[in-house]
Amino acid sequence: MIITQTELIKICERFLTDDLSKEELMQFAKTVMFDEENKYECEDELVEEILSQWDDVHLQHKINKTSIENLKNALEKLN
Repeated sequence: MIITQTELIKICERFLTDDLSKEELMQFAKTVMFDEENKYECEDELVEEILSQWDDVHLQHKINKTSIENLKNALEKLN
């Protein structure tokens, strides 16, 4: 499965509507980043960077509704 910017927008939307918890968001990022079975692939460096930040224990405190809304808006402008 290729993780695209569009997929990240959908994930952001799910987080913003409380259909996805912060913990689930972080677990998803970890699963993709450390996929040893090659089930997941990032579309580009931006997607990889975002997932890396979501997985980074030093940055996870910054995951909140405001930051995810800003990220979603930025991704939508790119698409």
